[in-house]
Amino acid sequence: MKNIKIYNKIIASLLLLFSVSCTDDFLDEKPLSFLSPENTFRDGAGLQTALDAALRGVMTQWNGDTRELMFNHNMSDASVVASTDKPDAFVDLRTYATPTNARNNDAGRTLSFYADNYNHIKKANTVIDYIDLPDWENGVNNSERNHLLGSAYFVRAFFYMQLTMQFGNVAFPLNVVKEARRDFKVFHMQGIWDQMIVDLEYAVQHVKPKGQLPIGQAPKDAVRMLLAKYYMLNQRFAEAEQLMTDVINDGESRLFTDAMIPSGVTEVEVANTNNPNTGNPLPGRSGFAPADAVNYLHMDKGAQKTSNPEGIWLVVNEPFVLGTQGQAARIRAWGPNFVSTNLGVWEPGTTRIGTDVQATTNDNRGRMMKKWGRSQGFARPTNYSQYDIWNYNGMIDEQDYRHKDLNWFEMEDVLYDNPSLQDDGSPFYLQPLQLYDANGNLTCQDTIRCWFGYPRYKFYSVNLESRPDRQDSGKMDMYILRMGEVYLIRAEARLWQENYAGAAEDINAIRERANAIYMYTASDVQSEGIGAVLDERTRELYGEEYRHDELVRISVIFAKTGKAAYNGKTYTLSGNDIEKSLSPNNFYYDRMMEKNSFFRDEVRWATYNTTRYTMDPMHIFWPVYQPYLVGNVEATLNQTTGYAGAGSNIEPLTHVVQPAGVTNEDPMRAVGE
Repeated sequence: MKNIKIYNKIIASLLLLFSVSCTDDFLDEKPLSFLSPENTFRDGAGLQTALDAALRGVMTQWNGDTRELMFNHNMSDASVVASTDKPDAFVDLRTYATPTNARNNDAGRTLSFYADNYNHIKKANTVIDYIDLPDWENGVNNSERNHLLGSAYFVRAFFYMQLTMQFGNVAFPLNVVKEARRDFKVFHMQGIWDQMIVDLEYAVQHVKPKGQLPIGQAPKDAVRMLLAKYYMLNQRFAEAEQLMTDVINDGESRLFTDAMIPSGVTEVEVANTNNPNTGNPLPGRSGFAPADAVNYLHMDKGAQKTSNPEGIWLVVNEPFVLGTQGQAARIRAWGPNFVSTNLGVWEPGTTRIGTDVQATTNDNRGRMMKKWGRSQGFARPTNYSQYDIWNYNGMIDEQDYRHKDLNWFEMEDVLYDNPSLQDDGSPFYLQPLQLYDANGNLTCQDTIRCWFGYPRYKFYSVNLESRPDRQDSGKMDMYILRMGEVYLIRAEARLWQENYAGAAEDINAIRERANAIYMYTASDVQSEGIGAVLDERTRELYGEEYRHDELVRISVIFAKTGKAAYNGKTYTLSGNDIEKSLSPNNFYYDRMMEKNSFFRDEVRWATYNTTRYTMDPMHIFWPVYQPYLVGNVEATLNQTTGYAGAGSNIEPLTHVVQPAGVTNEDPMRAVGE
């Protein structure tokens, strides 16, 4: 009887449906899904959802211990891949940087940089394609419409900058891919940049300033910063300089200084002085450093970063808040692997592990891990970033806040805390770690991964949520773009214009804030050239910038301008294919051979003696994973110059720039095909 009643209700419902639907409109096609574009993007809120999904793509590159930002940094002069348990890592590039290497984690991220970036671009293209589905008041003059459109242009340009700096000439979809396509075509990167410039010029006019946006959205000043880098690719240096002057003068953000530290704040914690689980003291030195502009700027406590005036664009990632990102694990990624079951630091004179790897929340075990974090050494600094940039005429600058005691972690800050040492009465128990024993023998097999210093102040956060027993850094807010970089972008723009005094002034604005012992003169900048800017970017932005991409961008500028680099070399372009021209000869490679001793000296791993750091000029760009190309059977997508399969490459298309402010036409047709 119950089933009969349900059946009768269904029939009645169907009859009611047909009784109100039997008109001519009944024959019109209707979307079967409630998630059709017409339903989803009928107002600004729907479009904002798609934009937020694209923005989240940026945040996933930053957040987590093996993400794209770290790999990009590791392909630079400042740090290297140090995952010495993976012999096929992007270390021996001659052997393993191949179109068939499927590695996609802490040891290599070329796959996700390529595939995920196109996925994020698709989300931005969604906003652009459907921007006029809503019935906007005043149409194309509606400010909310134009802000959303400009923001989508910004995100798309953000990812196309990466793709062209990493892979050279690439596919260039400007519309949502609504169905399976096998006809993507390759474009010269120059045309891509030209389109991004037009789009970003529109975005600068319409994207809202920081003060009118929720934290986490990209504001007008972020657009200006990205546009300045695109301008410099096209040798528009004066316009790039003016954009950064606009950011400095608009009052939306300010360089944070000692004078801005809140009254009464005298210390900033950069390590766990007490067990965060019990509150009891941990052995060793205090983790509180005297407060300064740098450690307070990067202090992860409450909403400090999101309210700090220096931040322009941030990842918001608060613990115990639903909808935020996952565990940041920045200490785990960027710190040395001194806590290990087999490759940590030994008790001097033995091969017994000196630190305790036991993960518990109580006070008895893993005390150094709780204090300094269970770092795993997925990225390690080069000698250049760890030592050279702090050396001024034989004097080590430990006055600079970015390199001062405690802000900068040293291995000797860690104590031997393996309980077995105490049980055996070892004299080393609770004494500082040491690299050599009394006979001059190393106390760890793997110095690449297990022994180095790094700027701890910017990676530390207490882990209260996911693994409080390990303290490898919990959720944390992170700067994507901030005022410190603005001054360094302007310094670069001024340098290209041979305004050495102006470039020195901007570099010194950062150095004065950091309390550095030496200030640059115009003569210094003229002598060191772009090296002065790159060195200061390393000091200021280690672990924060897409360092590989910055070096490639500068390599393009050297080749376009023909200006002599500080190394005395000049670089040129042959024809209109920038990728082909840079592949055999470029500033990036020469800078790597100068500053990155791991690649220059082809340093071998202790864990796998057949693995060594190798690099050639072609490695300025990365290989495209072969499966991403083979399915494109109706057209040819190029493999990066120099890699297997590149012999079948075709001449890339030249993009015809389209106006901003309206939906794009598929560039495959825009070139007349």
